[in-house]
Amino acid sequence: MQGTTATIHTRTARSTAAKKQYAKRKRAARKRRFLFILLLLLVAVTSFTLGSFLSSARGSREEDPSYFKYYKNIEVKAGDTLHSLAEEYNEPSVSSDREYVSEIRKLNHMKSSGLIPGQSLIITYYDTEYK
Repeated sequence: MQGTTATIHTRTARSTAAKKQYAKRKRAARKRRFLFILLLLLVAVTSFTLGSFLSSARGSREEDPSYFKYYKNIEVKAGDTLHSLAEEYNEPSVSSDREYVSEIRKLNHMKSSGLIPGQSLIITYYDTEYK
C-alpha cells in the first residue's frame, strides 16, 4: 500500500509542477503579446506624429511666397534718405531695414549715409515674380 501512496503523491507533485510550468509559460506568452501590441501602438503614434509634423511643415512652405532679388539704378530725389529707400524697396521678411541700408552703402561704395539729389544709386528690390 505504501508503494501506491508514493506513486499518487509523485503523480500529484508532477502534475502540480506541470501546471505551474504551464501557467508560467502562459504568463510569459501574455507578457510578450502585451509588449508586441505596445510596440505596434508606439510605432503607429510615432508615424502619425511625424507625418503630421512633416505635412504641416510642407504646408507652411507653400504659403510663404518666394522672393527674387533684383537690382536697379535710381536717381535720388530731394528728401530721399537711405532709410526712406529701405522703406520703399526692402522686403521686411527678407532682411531688416538696417541690413538693407548697409547693403546699399556697400553696393555704392558709400562712406556716409548722406544722399545728394540727382545722385545715381544701385539698389536692390524684391519681387515674387521671376523676371
